[in-house]
Amino acid sequence: MAPSEHRILGFDGLRALAFLMVFVSHKAPSPRTEALGTAGVWLFFVLSGFLIVRILAAARSAVEAGASTPLGSLGLFYRNRIARIVPVYYAFLFVLYTVRPGDPSSLGTAAFECATWFYVTNVYIAQNGWGTELGHLWSLAVEQQFYLLFAPAALLLPRRHLDALCWILVGASVVMHGALWLAGAGPTRFDVDTLANLGLIALGGLAGLRARPLPGWLAQDWALAGVLILFLTLPLVVAPTGWWLILGRLSGILAALLLLQVIQAREGRAVALLEIPWLRRIGVISYAAYLFHVPLHAERVLALVGLDRAAPRSLSMALDLLLTLLLAEMSWRLLERPARRLLRAPRRRRRLRADQPVVPPGGTRRTIDAGRERAAASP
Repeated sequence: MAPSEHRILGFDGLRALAFLMVFVSHKAPSPRTEALGTAGVWLFFVLSGFLIVRILAAARSAVEAGASTPLGSLGLFYRNRIARIVPVYYAFLFVLYTVRPGDPSSLGTAAFECATWFYVTNVYIAQNGWGTELGHLWSLAVEQQFYLLFAPAALLLPRRHLDALCWILVGASVVMHGALWLAGAGPTRFDVDTLANLGLIALGGLAGLRARPLPGWLAQDWALAGVLILFLTLPLVVAPTGWWLILGRLSGILAALLLLQVIQAREGRAVALLEIPWLRRIGVISYAAYLFHVPLHAERVLALVGLDRAAPRSLSMALDLLLTLLLAEMSWRLLERPARRLLRAPRRRRRLRADQPVVPPGGTRRTIDAGRERAAASP
């Protein structure tokens, strides 16, 4: 479904913040901004885990109710994921590898190009280092690997085991951190390792499966703002110590808590700020913006029309951001949204209205706020 339909209030704003964190880290690199950008990627992971695990939990519940089969649900899940992710990703790669703007070597070796086509970019980088402007694609590789590994297990195992499955991934991630540290692995390996990062996605999944509300004080605006500020400032403080990639993923706990706060405090002022239209719009188009922003350089575009003077970094960053968002908006309107309408599986049941009252069997009358309880998952 489109992000504007049946979405969770505040989540698009969080996506926008995650993208802007990553954007700053690539356009104004320093130890602190790079740590901030890494935290932005981790926020994307936790968001993705929250939404994807909820989708899989609902699918497994449908299987147990006899409404579908595991294989049918798995095929439907992969079809919808392909509709959301694949068209713009491969269009992006095709254009880059065909046009090869700027220095062709900046796009990496032939082996790296092959890795991008098959979503194993992180494996290549772990073995060979960065050496390319497309290194940011490693996070999309991790997401796809999660879909391939987790979705079959989630749909084949009983629904009651889904929490345990997420905890196993969290535990495996902790063990992998220890193994990498004992092996003397470099920061790149810590950054892109699949198992080290799957724990973040699983943390998001655990938050998405949580049935009990948070204590009331944690759902207050001041508490939500405090967790968000702590999440944003922690990488800036820890980065100079050199421990960020080793211990920083603990901030995934803050990210998971933040998602639960946003859901529970959705009528508050903090969530209203995350719903500011321009911020929300950046969140809607954040997937394409994430894809495009690294190899996009406004100065190169201006040079094509004869304006080849060097600009101050602040102006260059502003132009890069503007160009990125314009192209991402075009991608959403001309490619992503049409592809999703064409490729997504048709809905089998009539959707409940957002304000439709429902009386569950043996229960009391309640209202399902569908518009705030479901969301489209996007990286």
